[in-house]
Amino acid sequence: MKGENRIEFIWVETERIKPNHWNPNRMNKELFAKLKEEIQRKGMLLPLVVRRMRRKEFQVVDGEHRLKIAEQLGFKSIPCIVVEMDEDEAKLKTLQLNRLRGEDEPELLARLLKELNLEMELEELSLRLPFNKVEIEQSLKLIELENEEERKRLEREIEEMSRERIFSVVVSEEEKARIERAIYRVQAGSDSFLKPGSALAGICEEYLEKA
Repeated sequence: MKGENRIEFIWVETERIKPNHWNPNRMNKELFAKLKEEIQRKGMLLPLVVRRMRRKEFQVVDGEHRLKIAEQLGFKSIPCIVVEMDEDEAKLKTLQLNRLRGEDEPELLARLLKELNLEMELEELSLRLPFNKVEIEQSLKLIELENEEERKRLEREIEEMSRERIFSVVVSEEEKARIERAIYRVQAGSDSFLKPGSALAGICEEYLEKA
């Protein structure tokens, strides 16, 4: 049938798998550490997607971060789905698999987090999931709201939060503590919930106005 590719599932020696040179996907250090810890705890549950190359080597189509973690953890071999494709098709698949995974529906996500929260504390959830504690607390708050308008507003905030990017700077532990205290003080003095990034942006804006 047209459009079908030959696919097989095999275990491949880690040293025979090479990253591709075009993957634009990047993962911040926090998420990478979470993924590494989970793979160390449970193993490689999600296979890499690779294609065959010359000299008995394979090239990653999807799963470059998992490959790096496998190398760091000393895995001798990892599960792979091997798909026969040329480089152009491999580039398309890399972009498709990076982006075409859908998005979380806010209320369903909130209910799932609530079920998990019955068994695990927020701290453990934030360590094992790609959400920080504030994001989880906001999701849990969603299913407690009865006012439809407030629910819609919070849904929009959660969706917007998921689209935001991480802005990072290098600071000392003392500087980090001062920044966190300032953020918490702004949040406590606000009539509505302020995300940490929004609170920090407000502090910067106030400084710029006075400068």
